Amino acid sequence: MDDLIHTDSGNFDALPHTTPDSFSVQIQGWENEDEDEARTFGEGILECAREFSRYLDLSRLSSIVIAWDYPEALASIDVGEAMPAADRTKNEYGEGGAMSVAIKKDGELWNTVVIWTPLVRQIMDADAPDHKLALMTFMHELVHVEDQRVFDKTFPGGWQAAAPRDARDHAMQTIVNPCQSEYSAQRRSAHMAPRAGFALLDMLEDALRDVDAQITSERRAYRLHGNVEQFWTVARERLRFLFQAIGYGLGHADYVASAADEHPELAAEYSTRMEVLAALPKGWLLDACREAVQPFFLIQNWTNMEIYDPLEDVLEQLLNQYGVFSSIQEGGLYLDMPYNSIAEL
Repeated sequence: MDDLIHTDSGNFDALPHTTPDSFSVQIQGWENEDEDEARTFGEGILECAREFSRYLDLSRLSSIVIAWDYPEALASIDVGEAMPAADRTKNEYGEGGAMSVAIKKDGELWNTVVIWTPLVRQIMDADAPDHKLALMTFMHELVHVEDQRVFDKTFPGGWQAAAPRDARDHAMQTIVNPCQSEYSAQRRSAHMAPRAGFALLDMLEDALRDVDAQITSERRAYRLHGNVEQFWTVARERLRFLFQAIGYGLGHADYVASAADEHPELAAEYSTRMEVLAALPKGWLLDACREAVQPFFLIQNWTNMEIYDPLEDVLEQLLNQYGVFSSIQEGGLYLDMPYNSIAEL
């Protein structure tokens, strides 16, 4: 996959749109009572998506919902039978405001993109301070749509055949998948707003600094309550967010590094910042995850789910550092957390 938008044809306008005829844009709520303004904005969003579809495969983009009440809009999405409900990020590090939601429609895998209005409100105004950030946010979600389409089109037997090997594999994939998906979407959209990645690195730094205390605290609590499911529920969410933050931060930083000739001073700034992150106690995760996500980023055709194994190995190594060892017993995920010392109490 390429970092920069380009076409070998040399004639961008000649490329066909890939959005389906059924594709629509919904504006839910508006900042005032000017319906014409809201309608014009919606038409602009639709045309923007159609233009992006010249170089992104958006053939399974069902709709885009731009909403002032983002949580309500997400909750209202009909994802289809046996599909996971949309679950937004919300913790002390931030609150999600854009998501590409996988939906099942007529037995096929589609996407509905939901975005909080303020994130893209300035997308039509090239002179607005957040114009580039709005474009990056918009493209980021559309890359998710294309990545899912590549998965759906190329996985042997279709997306229905893409099953984890066992309960452990499923649990590990749930945690590490955001790393590969956000890496791809952020690396391919970062050129829209190269400097915006510093905020992502701030979030990543906080997550890297906090994870030891978070997991260690839960492990100590487990010694008192003895409920492994209670421990795993918290640990799973903390680690999933950490891998998500790694995907965002690495994706953006790696784009800037790849475009160092175009942005030499900015690339130097990012390089210095990444050196600081790499020096943190959990900084080893950066190089390990970067290597593990490359097969996803470069993929043209899916072959099997073993592509997740390197990322799962990174996660297992991290768990082992906390004295947690995963395996399969009686068909289910088993976590072994042997008592090590009085320091755990």
